[in-house]
Amino acid sequence: MTLAIAAADLQAIRAAAEAAYPDECCGLLMGRNGPDAWMVEELIACANVAIEPARRFEVDPKALIAAHRAAREAGRELIGPYHSHPDGRARPSDHDRARAAEAGAEGEVWLIVPATAAGPGAPRAYLFEAGNFREIPIAARARGRGGGRSRAPKK
Repeated sequence: MTLAIAAADLQAIRAAAEAAYPDECCGLLMGRNGPDAWMVEELIACANVAIEPARRFEVDPKALIAAHRAAREAGRELIGPYHSHPDGRARPSDHDRARAAEAGAEGEVWLIVPATAAGPGAPRAYLFEAGNFREIPIAARARGRGGGRSRAPKK
């Protein structure tokens, strides 16, 4: 399986990581699960409401509920979250693994981008299955039919 996402959306996530630094940015990947790829059709940037936003991310629960509702209405699904790792690597932390298991994130794809004071690095994607993350390829694409919208977080 592959995560197919517009190159402009990858750039928007990298820009969010840079803007949030030294805190973690976060948001949601919305779209459809196809036979060979998860197709990201929309990004929803969310407020990070974690108690320690420089070390953790927590999507605003109101935004998460609204995203699920909007996805149902549009025939889409939540593919998974994206977030940054300030001064870290683009791989799931032990905390990410624990949160994914706690949240019942089986089958979700998590996109992680590293960020430093010098700027963001290359994002990587991971499928959460059987209690662990497995890296999957990212296929950057030009904006195409049915996707590539980005929304800023609601205040």
